[in-house]
Amino acid sequence: MDGNKRTGYAAMRILLRKDRKDIQATEEEKYEFVIKIAERKSEFDDIKGWIEKKLIEWAGR
Repeated sequence: MDGNKRTGYAAMRILLRKDRKDIQATEEEKYEFVIKIAERKSEFDDIKGWIEKKLIEWAGR
């Protein structure tokens, strides 16, 4: 995964954490998620659904 893809994923997690949420997924699931988006194989509803499915409460600081 190159820098732009990592940055996009990290930005999403930062925004989620501001609302005390996070993503619970394996490294492989995260990789596939980002690659599908980069290859334009995911539509908005697909992305939204994946995030909703993987969303958890964040117990961090």
